[in-house]
Amino acid sequence: MGRGIAIALVSGFAFAMSGPFGKPLLEAGWSPAGVVLVRVWIAALVTLIPMLVIGRARLATLRRAPFTVLAYGLLAVVAVQLAYFNAIAHMSVTVALLIEFSAPLLVLVYLWVRFGRRPSVRTTIGAVVAVAGLVAVVGAASGGAVVTPVGLAWAVLSLIGLAAYFLLAEDGTRAEDPVAGDAEDGVGTVDQLALAVGGLVVGALFLTATSLAGVTPVRVSTQPVVLGALGTVPWWVPAVVIGAVATGLAYVAGIVAINLVGPTLASFLGFSEVVASGAVAWLMLGEALTAVQIGGAVAIIAGIVVVKRGERPATPVGRRSAPPVAPASPPDAPRTRPARTA
Repeated sequence: MGRGIAIALVSGFAFAMSGPFGKPLLEAGWSPAGVVLVRVWIAALVTLIPMLVIGRARLATLRRAPFTVLAYGLLAVVAVQLAYFNAIAHMSVTVALLIEFSAPLLVLVYLWVRFGRRPSVRTTIGAVVAVAGLVAVVGAASGGAVVTPVGLAWAVLSLIGLAAYFLLAEDGTRAEDPVAGDAEDGVGTVDQLALAVGGLVVGALFLTATSLAGVTPVRVSTQPVVLGALGTVPWWVPAVVIGAVATGLAYVAGIVAINLVGPTLASFLGFSEVVASGAVAWLMLGEALTAVQIGGAVAIIAGIVVVKRGERPATPVGRRSAPPVAPASPPDAPRTRPARTA
């Protein structure tokens, strides 16, 4: 569990690089679609190339569940990235961020409705505290919020995409080695690292097609950009950071963490992105956090701790049919590698 939490925090902090390193590109004349297209292609390449060299067996598992890979690419990659940028183009950033990061609540409802796994009292209390902290951090209570029907629609799409990011990563993947693992057990599932790579490739190809069709206007620039305290740097410096770190590393680490701690806890640990993004913006761009925002960050951490303590221990509730002698883990239980004998 501790390893999964650490990896989830790495994912959240990696995602947090998006804002501080992406904002200078937007200010330099890049369109939101241009930033998303470049970051997703960089992420797809830096994850695909190593897999082609040392992980072809893992990539082969993508054939087991093509619709899962397609859904992950369109929802967890494209919808999360592109819908959010379009949302903030039509409404206040704070409101769009609050709607998108309500995804953990949607995850709780989904698991309750589909699996009958009602959240415990501790989980509910932790969720309320964490969301209250989120409101404080993004400063939505400061007034002057702008909401439009178009922006609201994009924000809701980003919310659905983020919830799918947590649910698809746990429901459709397996952590075992695809070569050494039981082939029968792997039917209908894909390797977790392969899903991250496949989803990024699907997202990159989809965004390329829509940009060529003129649906998502792409505008990029090769002019140097001002990167906060680092001064003027070539355009590719922030592009590589948001592509390789804030997208590639973030998605791979996120999938691994979700399989270790389950989608509920992982979704609330995702709030670390908001806290880390504020801290990085403070250090790099001079955007200081207020006392209320710092208090909100503390509330987020406290809420996550309560959610973790409220998670129920594993019980023999099978996700898939299995022999009575080998019950499967519950819908939100962390996965463990089965013991192997010589």
